[in-house]
Order: sequence, then structure tokens, then C-alpha cells
Amino acid sequence: MSNLPRKTHMFSPVEYQDADGNWRVKIVSQREKLDDRAKGIFLSEYGDHGRIGHAAQAAGVTAQTVRRHMDTDPEFAEACLAAEITYRDKLLEHHQNLVFEGTDKVTYDRQGNIVSTEKIYPIRLIELELKAHDERYRDKRDIDVKVSGGVLIAPAEVGTIDDWEAKFNGTTIEGEAQEVDES
Repeated sequence: MSNLPRKTHMFSPVEYQDADGNWRVKIVSQREKLDDRAKGIFLSEYGDHGRIGHAAQAAGVTAQTVRRHMDTDPEFAEACLAAEITYRDKLLEHHQNLVFEGTDKVTYDRQGNIVSTEKIYPIRLIELELKAHDERYRDKRDIDVKVSGGVLIAPAEVGTIDDWEAKFNGTTIEGEAQEVDES
């Protein structure tokens, strides 16, 4: 977390009259503007943990206020992108440290003495790292679908695809559709 002072988020209820004349209450932020100080707090927090809602709360505004400023202020939007990249880089660095350095699993006895220490490597993360960097580890699925139209109608007495192939020798059955008199 950042060492910047945190602004507590202040909300207050506001009464208003809707189109039908009914009185309603909505919760609004007491701070409508995202000033330079709040932007700095937001960007620092967003770069630290990558969550817009928490960073907006730390800055004393709502996530909607931040998104509105992203849409209207290109410099702020660019700074938000840079903060997101900072967080992503930090996350990837941690991920790679786990993959290459692992973590120590320490086992203790009842008296608190170390019995064993074992290096644990996260297999799933290693698999993901391999898939990201070497296509030989990626799932390969080639699907070739050719559709020419029509509807496949299978007789009710055929229970499985194997039964169908055995009965019709794997060939396509063609014919004319006929109306059935259900009376």
C-alpha cells in the first residue's frame, strides 16, 4: 500500500423527487471532483493493487467518477493505463519468482522445532508460463466444420452413434421430407 494519506470516503444521502412525484433517496459522494491530489492517490493505489474500486475509495471518490474522468481527460486515462501496466508487471514478476524460485514449505514438530524444509514449485503456474512462451505446450484443436444445410433426422430405434454407423454404414441418407398425418 502507498504511504500517501488516505482520504476516507464520505457518502451522504440526498433526497430527490422522481418523474412520478415520489420522493427517493440516493447515496452520493460528498466529493464530486477528482482533483490533482485525489488523482495522485488513485494512481498510486491503482498501481499498487490494480483494483479501481479500492483505489477510488482511497482517493475519496467513486469508481464511476474515476471512469468519467478517464473518458474526459486523456492524460489521466494514459496515467491510469501506466498504473495498470505497473501493477501487471508487479504481478508477472511475482508469478515468475514463484515459478523459478518456488516457496519453502517448513514442517515443525510439536515443540516448534523444524523437522524438514522442502522447496515447492507451483506446477500450474509453470504450465501456464510454458504455454505463454512455447506453442508446443498449448492446446491444439483443429475443428473443420462444413455445413450444407438440412436437418439430420435419426430414427428413434438407434441408440448411439455407433449403432447409427453400424446400421447405415457411415453413409449419409438423403431423401424428401414428407408430411405425417397425425390424425
